Amino acid sequence: MARRSVLGSLFTVTAAAAAVAGVAYLFKEEIRETQTYKDLNDKYDVDRKIKEYSVKAKDTAYDLKDKAKVAAKDIKAKADEWKAAQEDDIFEDDEIIINDVDFSEDRDYVSIKTDDEVKEETTEEVKSEEETKGEE
Repeated sequence: MARRSVLGSLFTVTAAAAAVAGVAYLFKEEIRETQTYKDLNDKYDVDRKIKEYSVKAKDTAYDLKDKAKVAAKDIKAKADEWKAAQEDDIFEDDEIIINDVDFSEDRDYVSIKTDDEVKEETTEEVKSEEETKGEE
């Protein structure tokens, strides 16, 4: 509920700022002709600063656009490398070689058991335990 009030107030402030900016844009010539604007422009050189900042903003935007293009090319190149590397996947088989010294004959393998194999082993264990109990 607090989120709605924050978003609502944020929307209200944004809408008010947009309305003020719209009115200022419509009446920009009338505003520039006022004595207050002329005094502020003489004191703070507003027009020159606005032009400087707009040029800086455009230059920064172009630089960021160029950097984004370079980054996108780098990412695409990395993705192509990874895609090519996936073709040589070392985990394609169902076995993992633990000891691989000079491709010797005495390799150790870890087998992956299916659910059926696990069930068979547990039933065999239960049967052997029952047999040992029966003998006792």
